[in-house]
Amino acid sequence: MFRFQKKACTKETMGTVVKKRYNGDTWFLTVSYTVEGVPYKRTEQLRYRPVKTYRAIGIPVGMRSSASLGQVQVGDAVRVCYNPQKPKRAYLPDNEDFLFT
Repeated sequence: MFRFQKKACTKETMGTVVKKRYNGDTWFLTVSYTVEGVPYKRTEQLRYRPVKTYRAIGIPVGMRSSASLGQVQVGDAVRVCYNPQKPKRAYLPDNEDFLFT
């Protein structure tokens, strides 16, 4: 989601992880949430934060990372920010680090 779209997401609710899928390269989370009695789903690629960078002669050659949302599992509750005019437009604010693809 683009930054200008995130600015419109001013409301927050709690959602539930209903699916966690690995495509052989990256993890994807599907979260269901409800706004005014209407159910919605949001799927996002899991993002990671660097934990340690490995260097050889001062040049970065690798890194170890951990998931922004930690070890989230199906059934866990996560925060969802959504646009009050278009609740289908939403994002997971705790999933805000780097994409590794």
